[in-house]
Amino acid sequence: MTTQSADEIPFMQRVYDRIWVLAILAFAFFLFVYVIWGVIDVFSVPLG
Repeated sequence: MTTQSADEIPFMQRVYDRIWVLAILAFAFFLFVYVIWGVIDVFSVPLG
């Protein structure tokens, strides 16, 4: 079915096996989302 050798580990499995990389990526993602959300919220307040 697949032509992968038995020694080759799929890319996503290698990523999921690195728990600290996942934690850092999750932290960076939520930090980015909340910063963008805050900027949008600040600019949506009417002046005056």
